[in-house]
Amino acid sequence: MSSTAPRTFLVIVNSAAYSREYFTRLGAFLRQRGARVAYVLDSHLSDVMSGEDSPIESAWYFSDYCRDRRTEPVAYPAGNVPTWDVLFSDFDRFVTFGMTPPLEQGGGALRYDEAVLRLHAFFAEVFDTVRPDAIVYEQVSNSFAMVAYREAERRGLPFFSLAPARIPGHIEISPTGALRDHVTVGALAERICRTGGSTEARRIAEHYIASIDEQMPDYMRAGGDGAALMATSITAKYLNRPVFSRLRRLLRYRRIHRDDMALAYQFGDPLLASWALFRRAVKRRLRFRSVARLFQRDVQAPAYFLYPLHFHPEASTSVLAPDFINELSVIQAIAFRLPVNVKLAVKEHPSATALQPLSFYRALDALPNVELLAPDLNAKELARRSLGVICVTSTLGFEAAVLNKPVICFGDVLFGYFPNVRMVESYTGLDEALAWAMGYQPVDPADIVTAMTAYVEYADEGSFSFKGSLANETAIDHVAGLLMTKMAQRDIERAGRATG
Repeated sequence: MSSTAPRTFLVIVNSAAYSREYFTRLGAFLRQRGARVAYVLDSHLSDVMSGEDSPIESAWYFSDYCRDRRTEPVAYPAGNVPTWDVLFSDFDRFVTFGMTPPLEQGGGALRYDEAVLRLHAFFAEVFDTVRPDAIVYEQVSNSFAMVAYREAERRGLPFFSLAPARIPGHIEISPTGALRDHVTVGALAERICRTGGSTEARRIAEHYIASIDEQMPDYMRAGGDGAALMATSITAKYLNRPVFSRLRRLLRYRRIHRDDMALAYQFGDPLLASWALFRRAVKRRLRFRSVARLFQRDVQAPAYFLYPLHFHPEASTSVLAPDFINELSVIQAIAFRLPVNVKLAVKEHPSATALQPLSFYRALDALPNVELLAPDLNAKELARRSLGVICVTSTLGFEAAVLNKPVICFGDVLFGYFPNVRMVESYTGLDEALAWAMGYQPVDPADIVTAMTAYVEYADEGSFSFKGSLANETAIDHVAGLLMTKMAQRDIERAGRATG
Protein backbone atom coordinates (compact mmCIF):
# COMPACT_ATOMS: atom_id res chain seq x y z
CA MET A 1 0.00 0.00 0.00
CA SER A 2 1.33 3.46 -0.89
CA SER A 3 2.31 5.63 2.06
CA THR A 4 0.27 8.44 0.47
CA ALA A 5 -2.95 6.43 0.43
CA PRO A 6 -5.50 7.37 3.10
CA ARG A 7 -5.30 5.35 6.31
CA THR A 8 -8.32 3.32 7.32
CA PHE A 9 -8.93 2.87 11.04
CA LEU A 10 -11.45 0.38 12.37
CA VAL A 11 -12.57 1.74 15.75
CA ILE A 12 -14.23 -0.51 18.33
CA VAL A 13 -16.92 1.06 20.51
CA ASN A 14 -18.34 -0.68 23.57
CA SER A 15 -21.36 0.03 25.75
CA ALA A 16 -19.39 1.53 28.63
CA ALA A 17 -20.18 5.10 29.60
CA TYR A 18 -18.52 7.71 27.36
CA SER A 19 -16.89 5.12 25.06
CA ARG A 20 -19.05 6.08 22.10
CA GLU A 21 -18.63 9.81 22.70
CA TYR A 22 -14.85 9.54 22.96
CA PHE A 23 -14.27 7.28 19.97
CA THR A 24 -16.61 9.13 17.63
CA ARG A 25 -14.77 12.38 18.42
CA LEU A 26 -11.44 10.62 17.93
CA GLY A 27 -12.71 9.35 14.58
CA ALA A 28 -13.70 12.87 13.56
CA PHE A 29 -10.17 14.12 14.28
CA LEU A 30 -8.69 11.20 12.34
CA ARG A 31 -10.87 12.13 9.36
CA GLN A 32 -9.67 15.73 9.61
CA ARG A 33 -6.17 14.34 9.20
CA GLY A 34 -7.17 12.55 6.00
CA ALA A 35 -7.94 9.09 7.39
CA ARG A 36 -10.94 6.89 6.72
CA VAL A 37 -12.79 5.62 9.78
CA ALA A 38 -15.23 2.77 10.28
CA TYR A 39 -16.76 1.62 13.55
CA VAL A 40 -17.71 -1.75 14.95
CA LEU A 41 -20.07 -2.33 17.91
CA ASP A 42 -21.51 -5.36 19.65
CA SER A 43 -25.09 -3.99 19.83
CA HIS A 44 -27.22 -0.85 19.55
CA LEU A 45 -27.21 -0.23 23.32
CA SER A 46 -24.75 2.65 23.07
CA ASP A 47 -26.94 4.25 20.35
CA VAL A 48 -29.67 4.71 22.92
CA MET A 49 -27.48 5.44 25.94
CA SER A 50 -25.18 7.94 24.21
CA GLY A 51 -26.37 8.64 20.68
CA GLU A 52 -30.01 9.74 20.83
CA ASP A 53 -31.01 6.39 19.31
CA SER A 54 -29.07 7.06 16.10
CA PRO A 55 -26.62 4.48 14.72
CA ILE A 56 -23.07 5.55 13.99
CA GLU A 57 -22.37 6.29 10.37
CA SER A 58 -20.11 3.70 8.72
CA ALA A 59 -20.64 1.29 11.59
CA TRP A 60 -20.99 -2.48 11.74
CA TYR A 61 -23.14 -3.99 14.50
CA PHE A 62 -22.66 -7.59 15.59
CA SER A 63 -26.28 -7.87 16.75
CA ASP A 64 -27.45 -6.84 13.24
CA TYR A 65 -25.11 -9.41 11.72
CA CYS A 66 -26.59 -12.16 13.91
CA ARG A 67 -30.17 -11.04 13.19
CA ASP A 68 -29.65 -11.05 9.42
CA ARG A 69 -28.14 -14.54 9.53
CA ARG A 70 -30.49 -16.04 12.08
CA THR A 71 -31.64 -18.76 9.69
CA GLU A 72 -28.18 -19.55 8.36
CA PRO A 73 -26.35 -22.51 9.88
CA VAL A 74 -23.26 -21.74 11.94
CA ALA A 75 -20.19 -23.17 10.25
CA TYR A 76 -17.00 -24.31 11.94
CA PRO A 77 -13.95 -22.96 10.12
CA ALA A 78 -11.87 -25.72 8.58
CA GLY A 79 -8.75 -26.62 10.53
CA ASN A 80 -9.02 -23.76 13.02
CA VAL A 81 -11.95 -24.23 15.38
CA PRO A 82 -12.23 -21.29 17.82
CA THR A 83 -11.95 -21.99 21.53
CA TRP A 84 -14.09 -20.92 24.47
CA ASP A 85 -11.30 -18.84 25.97
CA VAL A 86 -12.45 -15.64 24.26
CA LEU A 87 -15.48 -15.64 26.57
CA PHE A 88 -13.43 -15.90 29.77
CA SER A 89 -13.33 -12.18 30.53
CA ASP A 90 -17.08 -11.82 29.90
CA PHE A 91 -17.94 -14.61 32.28
CA ASP A 92 -15.50 -13.29 34.85
CA ARG A 93 -17.54 -10.08 34.73
CA PHE A 94 -20.85 -11.96 35.04
CA VAL A 95 -19.63 -13.90 38.08
CA THR A 96 -18.01 -10.90 39.75
CA PHE A 97 -21.10 -8.71 39.34
CA GLY A 98 -23.51 -11.49 40.23
CA MET A 99 -25.16 -11.32 36.79
CA THR A 100 -26.99 -14.11 35.03
CA PRO A 101 -25.28 -14.61 31.64
CA PRO A 102 -27.47 -12.79 29.09
CA LEU A 103 -27.90 -15.56 26.56
CA GLU A 104 -30.00 -18.57 27.35
CA GLN A 105 -27.92 -21.70 27.14
CA GLY A 106 -30.44 -23.29 24.81
CA GLY A 107 -33.53 -22.29 22.87
CA GLY A 108 -32.80 -18.56 22.81
CA ALA A 109 -32.04 -16.21 19.95
CA LEU A 110 -28.36 -17.09 20.20
CA ARG A 111 -26.28 -19.64 22.07
CA TYR A 112 -22.81 -18.90 23.37
CA ASP A 113 -21.14 -21.46 21.12
CA GLU A 114 -22.89 -19.79 18.17
CA ALA A 115 -21.78 -16.39 19.44
CA VAL A 116 -18.12 -17.45 19.41
CA LEU A 117 -18.35 -18.79 15.86
CA ARG A 118 -20.32 -15.84 14.55
CA LEU A 119 -17.89 -13.39 16.16
CA HIS A 120 -15.04 -14.86 14.13
CA ALA A 121 -17.10 -14.87 10.93
CA PHE A 122 -18.31 -11.33 11.62
CA PHE A 123 -14.85 -9.86 12.02
CA ALA A 124 -13.51 -11.76 9.01
CA GLU A 125 -16.25 -10.15 6.91
CA VAL A 126 -15.69 -6.70 8.44
CA PHE A 127 -11.95 -6.86 7.76
CA ASP A 128 -12.49 -8.12 4.21
CA THR A 129 -14.90 -5.28 3.47
CA VAL A 130 -13.40 -2.36 5.39
CA ARG A 131 -9.78 -3.39 4.71
CA PRO A 132 -8.45 -1.50 7.75
CA ASP A 133 -4.82 -0.53 8.21
CA ALA A 134 -5.19 -0.54 12.00
CA ILE A 135 -7.71 -1.18 14.78
CA VAL A 136 -8.24 1.28 17.64
CA TYR A 137 -9.72 0.51 21.05
CA GLU A 138 -8.78 0.54 24.70
CA GLN A 139 -6.86 -2.43 26.11
CA VAL A 140 -8.29 -5.78 25.05
CA SER A 141 -10.79 -6.46 27.81
CA ASN A 142 -13.64 -8.61 26.46
CA SER A 143 -14.50 -11.24 23.88
CA PHE A 144 -15.55 -8.71 21.23
CA ALA A 145 -12.17 -6.99 21.33
CA MET A 146 -10.31 -10.28 21.71
CA VAL A 147 -11.70 -11.72 18.48
CA ALA A 148 -10.94 -8.43 16.69
CA TYR A 149 -7.41 -8.57 18.04
CA ARG A 150 -6.89 -12.14 16.84
CA GLU A 151 -8.20 -11.29 13.38
CA ALA A 152 -5.86 -8.29 13.25
CA GLU A 153 -2.95 -10.46 14.39
CA ARG A 154 -3.75 -13.05 11.73
CA ARG A 155 -3.59 -10.34 9.07
CA GLY A 156 -0.50 -8.63 10.47
CA LEU A 157 -2.33 -5.42 11.41
CA PRO A 158 -1.65 -3.27 14.49
CA PHE A 159 -4.28 -3.23 17.23
CA PHE A 160 -3.72 0.14 18.87
CA SER A 161 -4.99 0.12 22.44
CA LEU A 162 -5.26 3.37 24.38
CA ALA A 163 -4.58 3.61 28.12
CA PRO A 164 -3.25 6.16 30.60
CA ALA A 165 0.39 5.45 31.35
CA ARG A 166 1.93 4.51 34.68
CA ILE A 167 3.64 7.90 34.77
CA PRO A 168 1.49 11.04 34.93
CA GLY A 169 0.92 13.12 31.83
CA HIS A 170 1.55 10.20 29.49
CA ILE A 171 -0.45 7.71 27.47
CA GLU A 172 0.27 4.14 26.35
CA ILE A 173 -0.62 3.35 22.75
CA SER A 174 0.19 -0.31 22.36
CA PRO A 175 0.28 -1.81 18.84
CA THR A 176 -0.58 -5.23 20.27
CA GLY A 177 -3.68 -4.48 22.32
CA ALA A 178 -1.52 -4.32 25.49
CA LEU A 179 -0.75 -8.05 25.16
CA ARG A 180 2.90 -9.12 25.59
CA ASP A 181 4.00 -5.49 25.78
CA HIS A 182 7.00 -6.47 27.90
CA VAL A 183 8.53 -7.87 24.70
CA THR A 184 8.08 -4.55 22.89
CA VAL A 185 9.46 -2.42 25.72
CA GLY A 186 12.17 -4.97 26.46
CA ALA A 187 13.47 -4.52 22.90
CA LEU A 188 13.62 -0.76 23.54
CA ALA A 189 15.61 -1.40 26.72
CA GLU A 190 18.11 -3.53 24.81
CA ARG A 191 18.56 -0.76 22.24
CA ILE A 192 19.02 1.84 25.00
CA CYS A 193 21.71 -0.34 26.57
CA ARG A 194 23.62 -0.04 23.28
CA THR A 195 22.85 3.56 22.31
CA GLY A 196 21.99 5.36 25.54
CA GLY A 197 18.52 6.31 24.36
CA SER A 198 16.85 9.70 24.25
CA THR A 199 18.34 12.34 26.52
CA GLU A 200 14.87 13.70 27.31
CA ALA A 201 13.49 10.24 28.07
CA ARG A 202 16.39 9.57 30.42
CA ARG A 203 15.80 12.91 32.16
CA ILE A 204 12.12 12.04 32.70
CA ALA A 205 13.07 8.56 33.92
CA GLU A 206 15.61 9.87 36.41
CA HIS A 207 13.15 12.47 37.68
CA TYR A 208 10.44 9.82 38.13
CA ILE A 209 12.79 7.57 40.08
CA ALA A 210 14.00 10.43 42.30
CA SER A 211 10.47 11.68 43.02
CA ILE A 212 8.54 8.42 43.01
CA ASP A 213 6.88 9.14 46.35
CA GLU A 214 5.10 12.12 44.79
CA GLN A 215 4.27 10.40 41.50
CA MET A 216 0.71 9.21 40.84
CA PRO A 217 -0.62 7.86 37.52
CA ASP A 218 -3.49 9.78 35.92
CA TYR A 219 -5.81 6.78 36.44
CA MET A 220 -5.35 6.80 40.22
CA ARG A 221 -7.11 9.32 42.41
CA ALA A 222 -6.99 10.00 46.12
CA GLY A 223 -10.08 9.31 48.19
CA GLY A 224 -10.82 5.82 46.94
CA ASP A 225 -9.85 4.11 50.17
CA GLY A 226 -13.32 3.75 51.56
CA ALA A 227 -13.69 7.15 53.17
CA ALA A 228 -15.36 8.49 50.05
CA LEU A 229 -17.53 5.39 49.89
CA MET A 230 -18.89 5.92 53.38
CA ALA A 231 -19.25 9.68 52.91
CA THR A 232 -21.74 9.22 50.07
CA SER A 233 -25.05 7.57 50.85
CA ILE A 234 -26.71 5.06 48.55
CA THR A 235 -29.63 7.44 48.05
CA ALA A 236 -27.33 10.32 47.11
CA LYS A 237 -25.47 8.08 44.68
CA TYR A 238 -28.53 6.65 42.93
CA LEU A 239 -31.41 9.05 43.50
CA ASN A 240 -30.30 11.88 41.24
CA ARG A 241 -31.02 13.31 37.81
CA PRO A 242 -28.20 11.59 35.85
CA VAL A 243 -29.24 8.18 37.18
CA PHE A 244 -32.90 8.83 36.35
CA SER A 245 -31.87 9.92 32.85
CA ARG A 246 -29.88 6.72 32.43
CA LEU A 247 -32.84 4.68 33.67
CA ARG A 248 -35.13 6.30 31.09
CA ARG A 249 -32.69 5.40 28.34
CA LEU A 250 -32.43 1.83 29.58
CA LEU A 251 -36.21 1.49 29.51
CA ARG A 252 -36.31 2.96 26.01
CA TYR A 253 -33.74 0.42 24.78
CA ARG A 254 -35.74 -2.46 26.32
CA ARG A 255 -38.92 -1.19 24.68
CA ILE A 256 -37.66 -0.35 21.19
CA HIS A 257 -34.76 -2.76 20.69
CA ARG A 258 -35.99 -6.04 22.12
CA ASP A 259 -34.61 -8.01 19.16
CA ASP A 260 -31.25 -6.32 19.58
CA MET A 261 -31.28 -6.99 23.32
CA ALA A 262 -31.84 -10.70 22.71
CA LEU A 263 -28.64 -10.79 20.65
CA ALA A 264 -26.55 -8.54 22.90
CA TYR A 265 -24.51 -11.41 24.28
CA GLN A 266 -22.29 -9.24 26.52
CA PHE A 267 -25.01 -7.30 28.36
CA GLY A 268 -28.45 -8.58 27.38
CA ASP A 269 -31.08 -6.70 29.34
CA PRO A 270 -29.21 -3.60 30.62
CA LEU A 271 -31.80 -3.07 33.33
CA LEU A 272 -30.92 -6.43 34.85
CA ALA A 273 -27.22 -5.59 34.55
CA SER A 274 -27.78 -2.27 36.30
CA TRP A 275 -29.78 -4.00 39.02
CA ALA A 276 -26.86 -6.41 39.57
CA LEU A 277 -24.47 -3.48 39.96
CA PHE A 278 -26.83 -1.72 42.37
CA ARG A 279 -27.20 -4.88 44.42
CA ARG A 280 -23.42 -5.24 44.53
CA ALA A 281 -23.03 -1.65 45.75
CA VAL A 282 -25.58 -2.19 48.53
CA LYS A 283 -23.91 -5.41 49.67
CA ARG A 284 -20.56 -3.64 49.65
CA ARG A 285 -21.85 -0.90 51.92
CA LEU A 286 -23.49 -3.37 54.30
CA ARG A 287 -20.27 -5.34 54.74
CA PHE A 288 -17.90 -2.38 54.76
CA ARG A 289 -17.60 -1.91 58.54
CA SER A 290 -17.22 -5.64 59.17
CA VAL A 291 -14.43 -5.82 56.60
CA ALA A 292 -12.72 -2.66 57.89
CA ARG A 293 -12.47 -4.18 61.38
CA LEU A 294 -10.21 -6.90 59.95
CA PHE A 295 -7.64 -4.44 58.57
CA GLN A 296 -4.36 -3.79 60.38
CA ARG A 297 -2.82 -0.32 60.43
CA ASP A 298 0.74 -1.62 59.94
CA VAL A 299 2.70 -4.80 59.37
CA GLN A 300 3.67 -6.56 62.59
CA ALA A 301 6.08 -9.08 61.05
CA PRO A 302 9.75 -8.04 60.84
CA ALA A 303 10.11 -9.83 57.48
CA TYR A 304 7.37 -9.94 54.89
CA PHE A 305 6.47 -9.95 51.22
CA LEU A 306 3.83 -7.46 50.12
CA TYR A 307 0.84 -8.56 48.03
CA PRO A 308 -1.60 -5.89 46.76
CA LEU A 309 -5.15 -7.04 46.17
CA HIS A 310 -6.53 -6.22 42.73
CA PHE A 311 -9.66 -4.63 41.37
CA HIS A 312 -12.03 -7.08 39.68
CA PRO A 313 -13.06 -7.42 36.95
CA GLU A 314 -10.60 -5.70 34.64
CA ALA A 315 -8.38 -6.59 31.69
CA SER A 316 -5.23 -6.71 33.81
CA THR A 317 -6.52 -9.84 35.53
CA SER A 318 -9.12 -11.56 33.31
CA VAL A 319 -7.14 -11.07 30.07
CA LEU A 320 -3.50 -10.76 31.13
CA ALA A 321 -3.63 -13.25 34.01
CA PRO A 322 -6.74 -15.44 33.57
CA ASP A 323 -5.29 -18.36 35.55
CA PHE A 324 -4.87 -16.17 38.63
CA ILE A 325 -8.19 -14.34 39.05
CA ASN A 326 -9.04 -16.32 42.20
CA GLU A 327 -6.95 -14.25 44.58
CA LEU A 328 -7.66 -16.39 47.62
CA SER A 329 -6.07 -19.33 45.81
CA VAL A 330 -3.15 -17.16 44.70
CA ILE A 331 -2.53 -15.87 48.23
CA GLN A 332 -2.74 -19.36 49.70
CA ALA A 333 -0.27 -20.63 47.10
CA ILE A 334 2.18 -17.89 48.08
CA ALA A 335 1.66 -17.93 51.84
CA PHE A 336 2.20 -21.64 52.35
CA ARG A 337 5.45 -21.59 50.35
CA LEU A 338 7.10 -18.95 52.55
CA PRO A 339 9.66 -19.69 55.28
CA VAL A 340 8.15 -19.73 58.78
CA ASN A 341 9.98 -16.51 59.68
CA VAL A 342 8.38 -14.63 56.76
CA LYS A 343 4.79 -13.45 56.42
CA LEU A 344 2.67 -12.19 53.57
CA ALA A 345 1.21 -8.71 53.99
CA VAL A 346 -1.93 -8.41 51.89
CA LYS A 347 -3.01 -4.82 51.24
CA GLU A 348 -6.55 -3.99 50.17
CA HIS A 349 -6.96 -2.13 46.86
CA PRO A 350 -7.97 1.50 47.51
CA SER A 351 -10.79 1.41 44.95
CA ALA A 352 -12.03 -2.08 45.79
CA THR A 353 -12.52 -1.89 49.55
CA ALA A 354 -15.13 -4.45 50.66
CA LEU A 355 -16.08 -5.46 47.11
CA GLN A 356 -15.20 -9.08 47.87
CA PRO A 357 -17.56 -11.15 50.05
CA LEU A 358 -16.97 -10.98 53.78
CA SER A 359 -16.04 -14.68 53.67
CA PHE A 360 -13.07 -13.79 51.43
CA TYR A 361 -11.61 -11.35 53.97
CA ARG A 362 -12.28 -13.72 56.87
CA ALA A 363 -10.51 -16.51 54.99
CA LEU A 364 -7.48 -14.27 54.52
CA ASP A 365 -7.54 -13.21 58.15
CA ALA A 366 -7.60 -16.86 59.20
CA LEU A 367 -4.37 -17.73 57.37
CA PRO A 368 -1.60 -18.08 59.98
CA ASN A 369 1.04 -16.07 58.15
CA VAL A 370 -1.09 -13.44 56.41
CA GLU A 371 -1.58 -9.90 57.68
CA LEU A 372 -4.49 -8.00 56.10
CA LEU A 373 -3.68 -4.30 55.69
CA ALA A 374 -5.89 -1.24 55.33
CA PRO A 375 -6.25 0.29 51.84
CA ASP A 376 -5.09 3.79 52.78
CA LEU A 377 -1.63 2.79 54.01
CA ASN A 378 1.36 4.09 52.05
CA ALA A 379 1.95 1.28 49.56
CA LYS A 380 5.36 2.52 48.42
CA GLU A 381 6.64 2.71 51.99
CA LEU A 382 5.31 -0.79 52.64
CA ALA A 383 7.14 -1.96 49.51
CA ARG A 384 10.40 -0.34 50.65
CA ARG A 385 10.27 -2.18 53.98
CA SER A 386 9.32 -5.50 52.40
CA LEU A 387 11.46 -8.35 51.13
CA GLY A 388 9.73 -7.81 47.81
CA VAL A 389 6.37 -7.45 46.08
CA ILE A 390 4.30 -10.29 44.68
CA CYS A 391 1.34 -9.39 42.49
CA VAL A 392 -0.88 -10.52 39.66
CA THR A 393 -0.69 -7.28 37.68
CA SER A 394 -0.39 -4.09 39.64
CA THR A 395 0.82 -0.50 39.50
CA LEU A 396 2.55 -1.23 42.81
CA GLY A 397 4.58 -3.94 41.09
CA PHE A 398 5.86 -1.37 38.62
CA GLU A 399 6.66 1.09 41.42
CA ALA A 400 8.43 -1.60 43.44
CA ALA A 401 10.55 -2.46 40.40
CA VAL A 402 11.54 1.21 40.14
CA LEU A 403 12.41 1.11 43.87
CA ASN A 404 14.87 -1.74 43.09
CA LYS A 405 12.90 -4.33 45.04
CA PRO A 406 12.44 -7.89 43.73
CA VAL A 407 9.03 -8.26 42.07
CA ILE A 408 7.24 -11.52 41.26
CA CYS A 409 4.33 -11.17 38.86
CA PHE A 410 1.74 -13.71 37.83
CA GLY A 411 0.68 -13.42 34.20
CA ASP A 412 1.64 -10.99 31.45
CA VAL A 413 2.87 -7.60 32.70
CA LEU A 414 4.33 -4.72 30.71
CA PHE A 415 7.15 -4.13 33.19
CA GLY A 416 8.23 -7.78 33.06
CA TYR A 417 11.38 -6.72 31.18
CA PHE A 418 12.80 -4.93 34.26
CA PRO A 419 15.94 -6.72 35.48
CA ASN A 420 14.44 -7.19 38.95
CA VAL A 421 11.09 -8.64 37.84
CA ARG A 422 10.24 -12.33 37.44
CA MET A 423 7.04 -13.29 35.62
CA VAL A 424 5.47 -16.56 36.75
CA GLU A 425 3.16 -18.33 34.31
CA SER A 426 2.15 -21.17 36.64
CA TYR A 427 2.53 -22.17 40.28
CA THR A 428 5.29 -24.59 39.33
CA GLY A 429 7.59 -21.61 38.86
CA LEU A 430 6.71 -19.96 42.15
CA ASP A 431 9.20 -21.80 44.39
CA GLU A 432 12.13 -20.80 42.20
CA ALA A 433 10.90 -17.21 42.02
CA LEU A 434 10.55 -17.00 45.81
CA ALA A 435 14.05 -18.40 46.29
CA TRP A 436 15.36 -15.72 43.92
CA ALA A 437 13.49 -12.99 45.81
CA MET A 438 14.70 -14.23 49.21
CA GLY A 439 18.31 -14.01 48.05
CA TYR A 440 17.87 -10.81 46.06
CA GLN A 441 20.75 -8.40 45.74
CA PRO A 442 19.78 -4.94 44.41
CA VAL A 443 20.65 -4.53 40.75
CA ASP A 444 22.83 -1.71 39.48
CA PRO A 445 20.73 1.50 39.73
CA ALA A 446 21.89 2.36 36.20
CA ASP A 447 19.99 -0.71 34.97
CA ILE A 448 16.82 0.57 36.61
CA VAL A 449 17.32 3.93 34.88
CA THR A 450 17.75 2.13 31.55
CA ALA A 451 14.58 0.11 32.07
CA MET A 452 12.65 3.21 33.09
CA THR A 453 13.99 5.15 30.10
CA ALA A 454 12.69 2.41 27.82
CA TYR A 455 9.23 2.78 29.33
CA VAL A 456 9.32 6.56 28.89
CA GLU A 457 10.28 6.12 25.23
CA TYR A 458 7.45 3.59 24.82
CA ALA A 459 4.86 5.96 26.27
CA ASP A 460 3.82 9.26 24.71
CA GLU A 461 3.02 12.58 26.28
CA GLY A 462 -0.73 13.07 26.44
CA SER A 463 -3.83 11.98 28.29
CA PHE A 464 -6.59 9.44 27.79
CA SER A 465 -9.85 9.25 29.68
CA PHE A 466 -13.25 8.44 28.21
CA LYS A 467 -15.01 11.01 30.36
CA GLY A 468 -12.19 13.39 31.25
CA SER A 469 -10.97 13.90 27.69
CA LEU A 470 -14.40 14.94 26.43
CA ALA A 471 -13.88 18.38 27.96
CA ASN A 472 -10.48 18.67 26.27
CA GLU A 473 -10.75 18.11 22.54
CA THR A 474 -7.11 19.11 22.11
CA ALA A 475 -6.19 15.96 24.04
CA ILE A 476 -8.31 13.81 21.70
CA ASP A 477 -6.85 15.48 18.61
CA HIS A 478 -3.38 14.85 20.05
CA VAL A 479 -4.17 11.11 20.26
CA ALA A 480 -5.33 11.19 16.63
CA GLY A 481 -2.01 12.75 15.68
CA LEU A 482 -0.10 10.08 17.60
CA LEU A 483 -1.99 7.33 15.79
CA MET A 484 -1.21 8.84 12.39
CA THR A 485 2.45 9.23 13.37
CA LYS A 486 2.68 5.62 14.51
CA MET A 487 1.23 4.42 11.22
CA ALA A 488 3.84 6.47 9.35
CA GLN A 489 6.58 4.99 11.52
CA ARG A 490 5.36 1.48 10.69
CA ASP A 491 5.67 2.33 7.00
CA ILE A 492 9.26 3.47 7.49
CA GLU A 493 10.11 0.31 9.45
CA ARG A 494 8.51 -1.95 6.85
CA ALA A 495 10.32 -0.15 4.05
CA GLY A 496 13.58 -0.57 5.94
CA ARG A 497 13.01 -4.30 6.36
CA ALA A 498 12.11 -4.65 2.68
CA THR A 499 15.32 -2.95 1.54
CA GLY A 500 17.47 -4.50 4.25
